[in-house]
Amino acid sequence: MAVRMLESTDGFVVVDFPDAPAAGPIRRARKILQSSATDLARSATYTFASFEMERSGASGGLNAEGDRIPDAVDALVTELAPDAEAGRLHLFPAKGFDADQLAPLREAGGLGTLSGSAKATTAGVVAAASWAVGGSLDGKRVAIEQTSAAPAPADLAQSLTAVGAEVIEVPGVDEKPWMIWGADVDVILAGTKPGTLTHQGVEFVKAKALVPWGPIPFTTKAVAQLLAKGDTVVVPDFVSAAGGLIAGYLPGDEEAVVKEIVSSVAMILTEVGDHEDGPLLGACYRAEAFMTGWTSERGRPAARSMSPTGR
Repeated sequence: MAVRMLESTDGFVVVDFPDAPAAGPIRRARKILQSSATDLARSATYTFASFEMERSGASGGLNAEGDRIPDAVDALVTELAPDAEAGRLHLFPAKGFDADQLAPLREAGGLGTLSGSAKATTAGVVAAASWAVGGSLDGKRVAIEQTSAAPAPADLAQSLTAVGAEVIEVPGVDEKPWMIWGADVDVILAGTKPGTLTHQGVEFVKAKALVPWGPIPFTTKAVAQLLAKGDTVVVPDFVSAAGGLIAGYLPGDEEAVVKEIVSSVAMILTEVGDHEDGPLLGACYRAEAFMTGWTSERGRPAARSMSPTGR
């Protein structure tokens, strides 16, 4: 991992493999931790490897609030535009950013409008959720973990309804967000922040599947306990939430790109779905097999200590 401190504003960028073209999310808040950015960069690396792209994951942080935000964003965009134009670094909006703020970086990188978009992310999430319940969400009950500060991708609920799912509002989650984990539903979609489901919440999980709409929403210990229980399918975040990250590197118009995201997510999950260690670890092994062909694998996102075989 390499950390670059920005010169023009209070921010930084973490790149997993410094010698490779890199891409990933950037967040803004009063204080973004480099440790969490490192985890997000690693997850992005596994996304690219899952879709057989020789790219490194990256993640950034901008420390700014209130009146300081516009100038800080402008400085960040100006400083990083040459990297985007050269194809060295592409950053996509995450918590604290909207698409318009980083549109100049997307345009400088020559990436299409689906790059980093909620539409591309939603397509993959819905495909992953459909796979997790046997191929169809028709008639399935789905709860979406989100907050006002970290809303789910736009149109996610609408897209679920369009394929026949029933989106369930869980009473009390506005005041007690952790109540989402006890929702009596078929699927919970999660992603407000890394590690939002800890081992303390696992005992309340009733859902048949947990499907991330954002990166690494489950702690390592939580996933280990879920795997041990064996009642819930845990979908790898670096596959289900990959759409926005990979969209800009796929050929074709928007319709073709969305179709490719949907088919690729379903194909990968089908390939790893029957793995003896579960689909999450199976997807890790699959990504690592690709990475060894062009770079060295350096640790696993959120799953690095879960393997029952020590892999």
